[in-house]
Amino acid sequence: MSTEQSEIITLDNNLKLHLVSIPSGKTSLFAVGYFAGSMYEEGFGSGSNDGISHFLEHMFFKGTPTKTTKQVNEEFTRLGADLNAYTTYDHTAYFAKVPSRNLHKAAEIWKDLLTDRKVDPEEFKAEKQVVLQEIQWYEDMPETDTLFKVRKTHFTGTPLEHSILGTQNSVGAITADMITDYISQFYSLDNAVITLVGGFDLQAEKEFLSSTFNDPISQPKTNPISPPKVDSVVQKSDISYHFLERPKPLTYVALCWTSPGTSTSDFFPLLLLNTFIGNSRTSLLYREITSKGLAGVCRYGFEPLFDISASTIFFVAPPNKTDEVFTRILELLIDIHDLKITSQIVTDLKEEIWGSHISEIEDPTNYGIDLLQKYVKFHQWFSTTDFQEKIFQISPNDIQKAKDQIFKHLNMTVYATGTIPEKWNPKFPENGPW
Repeated sequence: MSTEQSEIITLDNNLKLHLVSIPSGKTSLFAVGYFAGSMYEEGFGSGSNDGISHFLEHMFFKGTPTKTTKQVNEEFTRLGADLNAYTTYDHTAYFAKVPSRNLHKAAEIWKDLLTDRKVDPEEFKAEKQVVLQEIQWYEDMPETDTLFKVRKTHFTGTPLEHSILGTQNSVGAITADMITDYISQFYSLDNAVITLVGGFDLQAEKEFLSSTFNDPISQPKTNPISPPKVDSVVQKSDISYHFLERPKPLTYVALCWTSPGTSTSDFFPLLLLNTFIGNSRTSLLYREITSKGLAGVCRYGFEPLFDISASTIFFVAPPNKTDEVFTRILELLIDIHDLKITSQIVTDLKEEIWGSHISEIEDPTNYGIDLLQKYVKFHQWFSTTDFQEKIFQISPNDIQKAKDQIFKHLNMTVYATGTIPEKWNPKFPENGPW
């Protein structure tokens, strides 16, 4: 990655492109992200659009006015493309990795998809059934269902209450006209960002993409879309418990809380803290719970969402171990809250984070998606050099401040499903920071 070259450009139609050339690369990733995720949706129940962002993800490759779904897929396939997409709270992304020699041909297909959308009634009808089945599939998976439900419960009353998938009722009520309206509102080029990473000549690709995508069809909107405010949830002070008994042999538990929004200055310290608490085999949760056989899965993660940061601890355990694991997690939270971060802890974490980052971005897909996601979160691009500088500049005091921030408001929501232990009555110790 040391020989990479990058450039950021904004076209006349306000489309933002970040190009990263890796001369030794044989493949290239083209990724486009729209500021159009579930937190931008409105309404629940009959006639709502809850789940429409994810539904549109499914419809994206379903043809254009000049190409059928079959033609779009066949053209990408003949170029050796690996297509994929995902939807989250704050954006929806579409991407394809292709041999670099086919990049221009792939970009021309992308141009049609990005600037000339249509909703075919038959494709819409068929894909709705696919989405409804996917919702049922995730509901049948206790882990994903637990993580969805704890978020939805914790964020009740805010835009983050919207489920990424939607519900059977809300998706069932979405019409083709609603999809068309959503496209016209959110799917303009000035509400999108593109990352291109891989083996190409930077100057040549810059000129080609600038010419291809500088299209007057998508002029800047007069009213730019801004993310909705969700910081009111940070002020919650209660601890709530929600149980759903299901015929499963294990117990699935998630604890969710929120903190004030994450900025670029504390994002990188929080990455180190994330690894320290529960996102690797050296983490505190792994050492104290998973490796001791108390739970098959126990991990922590945080997610910056504009003006808040959401933290979640999730574990899976046998019913007879559930209370022990839950109690131990609360004890560890108190320990982390009171912990003094040392220079040795920081040194070890820096090497671990940097090593895992380099391993991941050796694949242009991971690198391109990482760049796109960082821009969505912070409106700022981060090259590998930027990332390295940010990581190795972190001091113990930086992590201490980030830790104090994330543990400042332990407004906890607990959600459990599967086999709920008989007479389980979880309690938070009075000496904790909640």
